[in-house]
Amino acid sequence: MDLRVVVNGLIARDSLLRGLLLDHADRFPCGSREQATTAPGFIVPTWTADPRPSAPRGSELLMVEAHVFCVDPSRYLNLEATLQLLHAVLVDADGSAPITTRCLGTSADVMASGRDTLFKVATWEIAPRSSQDPTVAQPPLLPWLCRSELTIAGFTAPGIDALNLN
Repeated sequence: MDLRVVVNGLIARDSLLRGLLLDHADRFPCGSREQATTAPGFIVPTWTADPRPSAPRGSELLMVEAHVFCVDPSRYLNLEATLQLLHAVLVDADGSAPITTRCLGTSADVMASGRDTLFKVATWEIAPRSSQDPTVAQPPLLPWLCRSELTIAGFTAPGIDALNLN
């Protein structure tokens, strides 16, 4: 399983985050935005291998720079809202995603990019769920006793091939 594909899918499902990601891609050809935009900014995701010895097997670090435009009067509010939305999208409330996520932290200070934006960085630990990792050993099962080995009264009666569930 490719963790990056799963996370990109989660981000792409949210229309605001998808727009912020596309707005970042639109800035590449020119180096800066020349057209007016209705988006509050853009996000820049980067991935690295997780070098920590305590990291779960197969985990990677996702660092997301959330940028807002300096001319935006609600820039600080939009910056925090973007990071909160990213957190909500990445945290799997119902446990259906095949990954686990943990926010390792967000930069305390707002930084200037020098390109007409302010930004903060959030770092996430992304790992496959333990049941998805084929290298994880499954717990051993207790041996199932044959019908002839059951000796506790009430489980079976002589001549009956089924357990008594009453």
